[in-house]
Amino acid sequence: MEIKLHANATTTPRIRRYLQQSAKSDRELAVELGISVTTVRRWRNREQVSDNHTTPKVIHKALRQEQVVLVNALRDATAAPLDELLLLVNDGLGIAVSRATLSRYLKPASAAQKGAALQGKKALKAGVMPQQLALHHLPLSLHMDDGGEQHLLWAREPVSGWCYARLYAGLSPQLLTRWTCELLEACPVDIQSIETFGFEVTLPERVVTVKVHPQKNSAVQVAVPLREIIPRLNVEAAGELLIQLCEFYNRGKTQKKLGESTPQAFLEALRRKD
Repeated sequence: MEIKLHANATTTPRIRRYLQQSAKSDRELAVELGISVTTVRRWRNREQVSDNHTTPKVIHKALRQEQVVLVNALRDATAAPLDELLLLVNDGLGIAVSRATLSRYLKPASAAQKGAALQGKKALKAGVMPQQLALHHLPLSLHMDDGGEQHLLWAREPVSGWCYARLYAGLSPQLLTRWTCELLEACPVDIQSIETFGFEVTLPERVVTVKVHPQKNSAVQVAVPLREIIPRLNVEAAGELLIQLCEFYNRGKTQKKLGESTPQAFLEALRRKD
């Protein structure tokens, strides 16, 4: 039978059994076997002769399961690289986590993410201009402390990553039209087309092409109060925090892929060139 010992072991199972069964003193056994008195005492106080397991008996997770789901959804929605995502999680959401821990909890990128369109300077060199927005609707079934049924509307410009999001208690065609118009006004570049996922919108006064895709996401169920998942919600309302999160990402940290510009500054520079 193969015996696996700890890399720094100074005794074998046979010696350990001998130590446990011997009537000699600790010092006598240490001199006889050429080991320390501490080693003798350690094995005389144990019943087994095998090494103890070195893995922790209790593993403390840095993130709860709901936070893991949220972090991965945020990465998928923004396509943010690890460093930018770390800022969003630490400073934006108030979830204290290290870079290494965050990386450990991220799921592998999907095939769609790996084959995503070019971004930033690389996109411009390939002739891809920021003229399109993707608009999404995500129904939320929240804890009653957070208002129950809510609706998340968010949009993203794929070349720069610029984002815009709002949270509503109810939806109507008029609200969707108003939100889309506010989005187009806020976007730093002139948008030629939009793609909607999960809803339809009409823009009679704007020359913008609209392509509608069916709803992909079912309602997200959240059984606990959001403040237990997102620490910042202990001092901020969810709707306000969502706006701040978008502003933080759009104007906060410069990104290498954008030529050391923020998404907001990247798009504003393109508009000035035009």
